[in-house]
Amino acid sequence: MTIINSKQRTIARENILKVLYQQDLNEYTFSDILKTFVEKRTYDKDYFENIILLIEQNNEKIISFIEDNTDLKLESLIPIDRSILRLSVCEFIYREDVPKKVILNESINIAKKYSTDESYKFINNILDQLLRCFDKND
Repeated sequence: MTIINSKQRTIARENILKVLYQQDLNEYTFSDILKTFVEKRTYDKDYFENIILLIEQNNEKIISFIEDNTDLKLESLIPIDRSILRLSVCEFIYREDVPKKVILNESINIAKKYSTDESYKFINNILDQLLRCFDKND
């Protein structure tokens, strides 16, 4: 059984966010970005690679889920918030092994660290709204 180091998982999420943000702004492919991506801190590489692959394979479904269950159009958001939401929803949908509350808390903390002063409230509100969609299906 693998022991999950929460700090390494947090750093992996931050790295995923950086890749998503770069991909969103420059429209490079994930593989092009990953060729030059460098992180000196230790992080959960398996988780990082898994989430990047899941987003790459399911990006349209992730975007549709967000837009179909909120009043948002992702293209209207600032790129960092758009990236946080895509990461969070990918984890909600495809990583059932990670508690949704953990994903929510990590997303809020990442928003506090990387986005505007008020974005964490916005992210929290949207993710709460999306979590209700999962609760209805459980």
